[in-house]
Formats: sequence, structure tokens, C-alpha cells
Amino acid sequence: MQKQPIRALKKSKGALLFFLMFALLQGSFYITTVGALSLPDPNIHAYASYAAATGQILNKPDLQVDHYGNTTKIQQLHGDSRFLSLQGCQNALVATLLNQTADYDPAIEAQKAVNNSAPSREVTTDSLKLTNRANQYFPAVFLPQAMGIWMGLHTHQSPYQTWQLGRMSNLLVYIIMFCLAIVIIPRGKMFLAIIGALPHGMFIASSLMADSLFISLCAVFIALFMAITTRNQPATRTEMIAISVLTVLLFMCKTVYASLVILILVLPRRILSTKRKALYLGFSAFIILAVYSTWSSLYSTVWAEASVSQNLIFMIRHPLRMFIAVAWNFMREPMQLLRLGAPSILLVVIIGLALGLLIHNFPRPRYKVTSTREFISIYRYQITSAFAFLLLIYMVYAAMMLTWNTLPLMRIGDSIKGIQARYLEPFLPLLVCIVFHASGENPTAAKDSKAESNTTQPPKIKNTGEETTKKSHNTEAI
Repeated sequence: MQKQPIRALKKSKGALLFFLMFALLQGSFYITTVGALSLPDPNIHAYASYAAATGQILNKPDLQVDHYGNTTKIQQLHGDSRFLSLQGCQNALVATLLNQTADYDPAIEAQKAVNNSAPSREVTTDSLKLTNRANQYFPAVFLPQAMGIWMGLHTHQSPYQTWQLGRMSNLLVYIIMFCLAIVIIPRGKMFLAIIGALPHGMFIASSLMADSLFISLCAVFIALFMAITTRNQPATRTEMIAISVLTVLLFMCKTVYASLVILILVLPRRILSTKRKALYLGFSAFIILAVYSTWSSLYSTVWAEASVSQNLIFMIRHPLRMFIAVAWNFMREPMQLLRLGAPSILLVVIIGLALGLLIHNFPRPRYKVTSTREFISIYRYQITSAFAFLLLIYMVYAAMMLTWNTLPLMRIGDSIKGIQARYLEPFLPLLVCIVFHASGENPTAAKDSKAESNTTQPPKIKNTGEETTKKSHNTEAI
């Protein structure tokens, strides 16, 4: 057992070195050239990171009703005005900020200027104008950033340097998690290393954004699942506990990422029995209900720029229209992504080349598929992964339609507001499923092996009448 981790490390050495080199290079570059408060939704990520570091993430909120009729929980944060004012912050998309990396971020100087101000005590309140959204996500997802900020506060660093320490600790956790995924996954290690080192993901990891934890947790979940599929023996208790913990964390990160759970359900019975699947789902659901539901009912709120109740009624009454709207918007997404500039084009090119390399190194096994059932059995992981990705897409778009769009006034061809490409990035490691096949259950292979065993046995000779007469003659001669 002790030799297995060492063997896995040796097998992963090339992919680990590749990932570490590009991750450290890009991470240090982004931390140096992009401002600490230049990121999407700083009113979520910066405020929540500060709240987690100062122990205010569970401050009791007050209930209010916005002018759309939605009930919101207003949470107050107390602290140094130099942190809570977010001076010089730049709220922009990841692709937009990546386009600026060729030049020095002009917002850095404004963000650093707060260091010259004297510290003071101030109260920042969640308002109906969405100034502070610290209680939108589960508190645990901000712990990586909070560790660095806590260290900066307790060593009396300047405000900007404290934000920088939060970025460094977030990057460190991302690197550790992805290295773990690369070591765990049995094949496609270099592909996973390339996905982890993508410019968009590395920018997120070197910021105060919680999305870096979403991406790395999905990578570890997928890597562990693929490791279980290839051993062709029952999953151990430790593996099932790890899968359950990852499932709970993914649900707490964002509910939509828990759609990866359907991968577990298609594991063959020889790896995970129906009873153990039920135990896994029951245990995960119990933890989620006990922890996440309690926090959600007491602290969490969803900010919206539309009436959520009216949108929900409209979605229930017009499911086909919603499906067409999602499909139409998603088909337009690649063109909109490419219009964002060179970094987005580079992202598409890198993923395409990595996918081609993956398929070349692990060619598809050739099976003689004679029925639809056999096809589904052999390619169950590819089919389920595609379904999980489609489910993620629909859930992401549905969430945005509920909160950021007025559905009764929208036409099917209208763009859905609030969608960002980073919401789909955590599922990119699912592409590695292309090289995983359920060959151990191939019914055609079973038939072939049975036929081969029959051909190796000597043919049975029937006892005919002629043979009996020959035997009788022989005995008479004797």
C-alpha cells in the first residue's frame, strides 16, 4: 500500500512539473500586473473573504423586501473603512481583464492609494443596490482567501498587501488541489494539467474569487471517480467517504456543480452496489440538509433584479419555451466568447489541441457493438458526462433567468443576462472521460472469450455404431 502513492507520483512527474511551471509563472504574473480588486463581482468575493477572515461571515442578517417583491437578508459588516470601501475596484469579466494584462492595470495605483489613509471603523450594509453580497455563497468556499487575509491583518500589513496575501493563499490551495487531482487520475494526466493551467483558470486562482475552489474541487472529484472506475474492484470505504465529502462541498459551492453526482450512479454493481449507492446518496443528503439548509435559511440570500416568484411561475408554465431559450443562447455563446479577444481565442485553441493530444495518446478501443444496450454499457461514462454537462448548462441558465431577467417580457431570441463563461469552466475536466471506457463490462468481449474457450477444447467424439463394432472386434481379437 505504501508503494502505491510513490508509484502514482512517479507516473505523474511530467504532468506535475508542467502544471507547476505554468501555474507559478502565470500566477505570479497576474498577482503582479493585475490589481487585487480587479475581478468580477468584487462585492461578493472581496467582502466575503474579509468577513470570513474577521469572523463576521455569520453576522445575523435583517429581513427586508426589495422593490421587486423578493425577501432579502441584509447582513452588516464592521471593520476598517480601507477594506470595506473597496477603493479603486474594477468590476469586469475575466476575459476583459485578461485583455488588459499586456499593459499595467491602471486601477492598481488607485487600489494602493488606500494604504496612505488612516485606519478607521465603519459599517458597511447590504443595500438594495447590491453594494455588499457577502452572504450569497456558503462561508467555507472563502476559506482559502481568508487564510491569507487573516495573516495580513494579524501581522499588520497594509490593506493592499493584505489583499495580495489573500490572493496568494487562494493560488496555493488551487495548486495543491490540482496536483492532487493529477496524481489521483489514472490516465489523461497531461490533459488535466493543461486544463488546470489554462489562462482563465489561473487568473481566477490568483484572484480573490471563490470560483478557483469550484474548479479544483470538480477536478479532484472527477479524478477520484475515474480512478475508481479503472480498478475493476469494489470501491473502498475511504474512497466513498472522500466522494461523499466532495459531493457535499460541491453542493455548498454551487448547487449546479452537484450534478456530477450522476456519474456515481452509473458505476457498475461490481464496483458499487445499489445498496452502497443508496448509502452514499443518503449520507451526502443528510449532511447537506443539516448544514447547508440551516445556513441557507438563516443567513443566505439571493440577489435579483427581477421578481423571482413571477419568473418561477412563468418557467413552470412554459418549460419548452425555456428549453429553446437556453439552447439558443448556448449556441451563440462560442461566438460571443471569441469576440472577447485574443485570450478567449487562445483558450479555445489550447483546449482543442489538448483534446487532440488526449485522443491521440489513448485511442478509442474497437469493440464489436451489436446492440444499443452494448453501446450504452461500453460508453456509459461518455454518455453520462455529456448529460451532466448539459444538465449544468440548463441549471446555470435557469438560475440566471430566475434572478437577472424578466421572463414574461423576454422573447426567445433575447440574450439571457448574467451568464459568464467561468460558470462552466469547473466542468472542463469532464473531457478526460473520452479515454475511459467500461471495457470490463463489454458483453461482446465476453462472447468472444467464451467462443475462444470453446475452440480450445478438443471436440467430443460421438459413440457411433461403427465404433462399438470396432471395439468389439478388437476385444475378440485380444
